[in-house]
Order: sequence, then structure tokens, then C-alpha cells
Amino acid sequence: MKRFIKRAWHWFLLLLTTDMVFIFVTWLIRPQAVMYMSLFFSLFTVLVLGIGFWAEFVRQRKDEAALMRFLEMPDEQTKENLLRRFDDDEAVCTLCTQIFSNLSLLNEKTVELNEYREYIEAWVHEAKTPLSLSTLVLNNHRDEMSPYVYARLDYIQHQLNEDVERILYYARLQAEHPDVRFTQFRLDECVMEVLDEYRGLTEEKHILLTMELKPLTIASDRKIVLFMVSQIVGNAVKYADGNKGKISVVMCGDQDKVHLSIYNNGEGVPPEDAAFVFDKGFTGSHPNRQKATGMGLYLVHKYAEKLCVQVGLDDKLPYDTGFGIELTFAL
Repeated sequence: MKRFIKRAWHWFLLLLTTDMVFIFVTWLIRPQAVMYMSLFFSLFTVLVLGIGFWAEFVRQRKDEAALMRFLEMPDEQTKENLLRRFDDDEAVCTLCTQIFSNLSLLNEKTVELNEYREYIEAWVHEAKTPLSLSTLVLNNHRDEMSPYVYARLDYIQHQLNEDVERILYYARLQAEHPDVRFTQFRLDECVMEVLDEYRGLTEEKHILLTMELKPLTIASDRKIVLFMVSQIVGNAVKYADGNKGKISVVMCGDQDKVHLSIYNNGEGVPPEDAAFVFDKGFTGSHPNRQKATGMGLYLVHKYAEKLCVQVGLDDKLPYDTGFGIELTFAL
């Protein structure tokens, strides 16, 4: 209504002026008929305004519909319909041209992004071959190395594998339809597989590992769950207490959920950082975390959303006594 009045105010003014002129002429010719003529012109004005408002409303709805069709499916047909609705308005023509230009640029960037993602995935798979070979060589020649050298090389090997996996899962996250395959598997076996991978690192850092696992079965993507648990365990190992490190893995279930909590006895998360630990690139204010990439927990959070898994900080531990993350799976 306001838009219609704003666009047609001069027509309202012209119509009212015309009514006043006719009423004045009627008064000059026949003063007795002024009242009836005033009523007639008033009703006539209301009728004209009503018809004008209705016609403008219908026109605006059709214009909006043509515009929405063009925005939803910008092609030559919808463009022609839109320009026909607006009588080839120059501003609308410029808008259509700009939208087509932006769409073309967007398609180019999309193709480039897909090519980049495919390249990263291919590179990761290529990188896994020498990493696997180096793992085999390291295991076969363990007796030829001192325990210290073996532990150092094993640590480097593990870090490289973890970084490569993180890159791969980040690249897959950008796909329009990520490859997710739900199967039933034992969560405790999945957790033990991750802990076995980190056993050498926890032994070297003298971290005490305690477990309370139960033979519970869930339905999810096993590879992605392995990756998520690995990122959380790696985070726990990294930030456990440097002198007397402890990591606790606790799993329990109720009627419709399975809870997996992983704790360490590190310095914890400051209250001001708690809301951001799963944000992309967030490292927090603590000096020990400034060299971190801030990607591990971000990827855990994003893949948890895709798997309909709840993830969050475990609030049972007060600040300065440790750090815990809980995954909740639906049965």
C-alpha cells in the first residue's frame, strides 16, 4: 500500500484536484446539488483508487513472480519473460547481465574448486604410498635402531599420517555429496583400534591410559567415526599433562544412546574459549595451543553433523583440572 501511494501520489493529487474543480463548477451552476455531487465524486474517487490499488497489487505480484523465476532458474527464457514484464527497463537489463556474469564466474570457480579438491585427494592417496612404505621399513628394522631413535621416527610417522588424513577429510568435506556409508559395528572395537595406533606415542610420553569400554553396537560410518575418535584422542595426547599425563576413555549406553567421553588431565579450556573450540582455525588463548592448526576439532564437529552425532565439551570437569570431549551416538 505504501509503495503504491509513493509511486502514484501525483495521480492521487490530480484526481482530488479534478474532484474539487467539478464540485466548484457544480456549486456555481447549481448550489443545491453540491452535496449530492460531492458524495458522488467521493464514491467515484474511492472506487477509482480501489481499482488502481488492486491493479497495481496484481502487477507487482506478477513482477515479483517473474523476478523469482529468473533468480531460481536464470536462463534466456526467464530473462525474456522478466524483461517483458518490466518493458525492457534499462536497470533490469543491467541486473540480468550482471547476474549472468556472476553466474559464469561462479561456475568457473566451482569447477576450479572441484579440480583442486580432486587434486588434493589424489595427492593424499599418492602420499600414503611412501608413508606406508616407510612404516613397513620402520617396523622391519626396529631392532637396528635405538629405542629413542625408533620412538622419534614413529612419532614423526604418526604425525605425518594424521596430517595427511586430516587434509583428505577436509577435502572430502567440501564435496556436494560426501561419501557416507552407514553400517553396524562395535564402537568399543573402533575405539581400541584408535588407541592401539596411539599406544607407541602414549608410552613414549609416559601417559597413563585408562579405559571403561562396553561391547556396544552403533549404526554409522565406521571410517569417519575412526577419524573423529582419532582426532579427539590425538588432541588428548597432545594436551595431557607433560609430567604425569593421563587419558581416560569412558563409554556407556542407555536406552537409545551411546556416550563416548575422552578426557585428559591437561590445563583445560578457559571459560572464554569454551564456546569456540569447534570453530574453524580456533586455537584459543593458551600459549601451548598457539602452534595448533585449529582444524582437528572443527572437522570432528562438521562430520558429527553429517552423521547426526552430538559432540561437545564434557562439562563434568572444571577448568584447570582437565579437558574432555563427549560423542553421543543414537541407537
